[in-house]
Amino acid sequence: MKKLSLLSALLFFINAAFCQGNYWQQKTDYRISVSLNDADHSLTGYEQIDYYNNSPDTLTYIWMHVWPNAYKNDRTAFSDQLLENGRTDFYFSEENKKGYINRLSFKVGNIAAVTQDHPQHQDIIKLLLPEPLAPGKKIKIETPFHVKLPFNFSRGGHAGQSYQITQWYPKPAVYDRTGWHEIPYLDQGEFYSDFGNFDVQITLPENYVVAATGDLQNDGEKIWLKDRSNIPAAQETGSLKTAKRAIDGKNAMPLSSANIKTLHYIQDNVHDFAWFADKRFSVKHDTLILNSGRIIQLYSFELPANAALWKNSMSFIKKSVKTKSEWVGEYPYNVVSVVDNAAPTGGGMEYPTITLLNARGSETALEHVINHEIGHNWFYGILASDERVYPWVDEGMNTYYDKRYKDEYRNATDLKQPRESGFFKKRIPEDPENRVLETVVKIKRDQPINTHSAKFSSLNYALSGYTKASLWMQKLEAELGREMFDKVMKAYYEKWKFKHPAPEDFKATAEEVSGRSLTKLFDHLNTKGPLENEKKKQVKFASFFNLKETDKYSYISISPAVGYNFYDKLMIGGLVHNYNLPPGNFQFIAAPLFSTGTQKLNGIGRVEYNLYPGSAGARATFSLSGAKFTGDSFTDSTGTKNPLTFSKIVPSVKYVFANKNPRSHMKKFVQFKTFLINETQLLFTRDFINNKDIITYPKVQRYVNQLEFSAENTRVLYPYSGTAQAEQGEGFVRLNFTGNYFFNYAKAGGLNVRFFAGKFIYTGDKTSSNQFKTDRYHLNMSGPKGYEDYTYSNYFAGRNEFEGFSSQQIMNRDGFFKVRTDFLSNKIGKTDDWLSAINLTTDIPNNINPLSLLPFKIPVRLFADIGTYAEAWEKKTTTGRFLYDAGLQVSLFKNVINIYVPIVYSRVYSDYFKSTITEKRFIKNISFSIDVQQLRLSNFIPQLNL
Repeated sequence: MKKLSLLSALLFFINAAFCQGNYWQQKTDYRISVSLNDADHSLTGYEQIDYYNNSPDTLTYIWMHVWPNAYKNDRTAFSDQLLENGRTDFYFSEENKKGYINRLSFKVGNIAAVTQDHPQHQDIIKLLLPEPLAPGKKIKIETPFHVKLPFNFSRGGHAGQSYQITQWYPKPAVYDRTGWHEIPYLDQGEFYSDFGNFDVQITLPENYVVAATGDLQNDGEKIWLKDRSNIPAAQETGSLKTAKRAIDGKNAMPLSSANIKTLHYIQDNVHDFAWFADKRFSVKHDTLILNSGRIIQLYSFELPANAALWKNSMSFIKKSVKTKSEWVGEYPYNVVSVVDNAAPTGGGMEYPTITLLNARGSETALEHVINHEIGHNWFYGILASDERVYPWVDEGMNTYYDKRYKDEYRNATDLKQPRESGFFKKRIPEDPENRVLETVVKIKRDQPINTHSAKFSSLNYALSGYTKASLWMQKLEAELGREMFDKVMKAYYEKWKFKHPAPEDFKATAEEVSGRSLTKLFDHLNTKGPLENEKKKQVKFASFFNLKETDKYSYISISPAVGYNFYDKLMIGGLVHNYNLPPGNFQFIAAPLFSTGTQKLNGIGRVEYNLYPGSAGARATFSLSGAKFTGDSFTDSTGTKNPLTFSKIVPSVKYVFANKNPRSHMKKFVQFKTFLINETQLLFTRDFINNKDIITYPKVQRYVNQLEFSAENTRVLYPYSGTAQAEQGEGFVRLNFTGNYFFNYAKAGGLNVRFFAGKFIYTGDKTSSNQFKTDRYHLNMSGPKGYEDYTYSNYFAGRNEFEGFSSQQIMNRDGFFKVRTDFLSNKIGKTDDWLSAINLTTDIPNNINPLSLLPFKIPVRLFADIGTYAEAWEKKTTTGRFLYDAGLQVSLFKNVINIYVPIVYSRVYSDYFKSTITEKRFIKNISFSIDVQQLRLSNFIPQLNL
């Protein structure tokens, strides 16, 4: 014992002496005893910390991380960030799925210590030291603690009785050269902790298999609860004594439990400790001899359901450890463990000597994730940079070695992408992340590599922190050459292992080893934009599309195209476009279509030019689009069907405003369009001389100028939008505002509230002639018909039909009532003055929805509309001042097609139906909309904010 004491003292003074130089770091040694209660998913533990002050400063307090409190309620940084990143599962979770840490009672040197709450974060507390801690001194901190484990929303917790115990014990924040780093727990943004030695004893029911950081010291120690009185008091020390106290406590494991065991783990020189427990784990074990001759133990903890997928896991582990040991530096610990994650959280997460991962689908994906997560033993585990501030130093460097691993084993193992077969093999790149990165860079929505993890948008965290940073590492390799690059990385590893290097430390090492100034290259870490100047691309034709080698080629893609409407019937043609990733400034698309119904050539087309002023993602788009189709037909007395065509040309300019905050979900734009429309109309005249009717088909031209301002916040909780529009045409001005606000429900779905207000203004006299001419522009209480789609902006299957199912299509505009009064000369609720309406659409909770019992999901909702208009307030009105309707709505294909079944409505509608629809009234009252605008790319990738 004396020798051990002298050795500990010697090591302490050597460490303290080292701290007198330019670099120093604190040291934290842990002794933790903890028991798992799998009945209420809780931990009861006791912790002792030896805290070494190696800094030149006297400390009067220590910030402590109590990260389980991040799951305490919806007022934590963790909860807020999940919402910002598009997740509501934790925010709306039930109380029994939340978690916390309590029963803390700190002592410092056997003296009770006071704690203070952090002014902002519930998962950080300040431990006030009874006496100042001078440089070169150490203190002993101890406390009991109790953790209510949350459902695994992020990296740790439980999924049933499968446990992922991470970030679970009180832990001092890092104090380094720049001060204290007290940081809340976040899902996006990892960790920064001090190195030390861990001695951990885990007590839990004996039927659990445990995987943990470090070396297992025993095979488990069973304690028969019924017979624990037989344990001599002298033996009730250490973990047994702590376990007994925990079991006897208020939230104890029931005495009916069969038996328990205590597992003892030790690991020196790490900065965290994690463990995982599951009754179903099967364990593979093997060894690996490193180049130095050291033998390390390899473990794979697998769930039976994934046995086939994990059959080669041990081979993947060996290759991963071997390559990083050779390329960076030898693995210094005795154990490497990989654990199959039963929780729904995807991907993987690294901890010292152990990683938890959830790779489903293919063995290739599993191999990639195992390699990446094991690589974090070097970048995070051994080179322990501040990941919250510099995520790229961990993730980007590690991703660089992922590519080297893939190149190393490309010919030896099947590393094909799952999609690389047949049609997609020729068109999908091996690195789709690079294409998305290039796109985000092109539209100036990227962020510098050297960005704080919590300040990245959720998209840029992956694109800049991982992908772009790995490309920067490749650029550094190209600058230095592979041989010199490897020398730099090995020197960096040897100098900074078990320390906290920052990017400037990596730069200093690289310059020292290579003998070159690398300032220009390292400056790229702090700038936006591409790492390389864009090269001139060669135009190349492709079928359908092509995303391969887009650094060399600008593709013009050609593919077949089909279309349909009631008048043109089936239309067959082609589609030609130059839409690529990344997008070019000049883009075009054209789809000429031959109509089998009219034997005419129809189609659509658009050309645009995009500019990206500034550096924050603003965009100016100048475009010209056009379309030509048949909108109606007339069969004359000879039986000849005469198509009534329309065409339009639309010049437009649009400006999308930049967002100062890259994490904002706000999109604002202003747009001006002019619709130049040419229509074939039907004109009846009478020849009184020859006493016969004359039918002609004159071409009529008209225009509509449209100015629009739109603001939309696509946040996941309570998203909203608002659009103000001013339109002007011959004889009128039309003003309107449409707003939407969505109220989320806790279980799923929510209530959407739509508000519309519009005003129609005559620019001349309000005569009957002008009323007739401007009829299609008037405000509608019901969703407008095809005839009233005066800019031809919506797709209508039967634009001007008044019979059959195609006649029941409406569009989402104006008052948007779902009931229709199409056969009236002046529809109910139609006005040339003002109109206002509120539309409500709600999901039906599963507990009151009888259709939820079906084996397949039918997306049924409820709708209700209420509105009023100018004529309803006149003295002689017969409709009542407020109109209403309500019924069922079925939404298909992500709301592209919506079917409405009115069930209740105002009496004036009921009277109309009784007098007009004499048969099949229920079927004929159904309406539907086809909202092709829902197919916008930004609806599927909102982060692009297009």
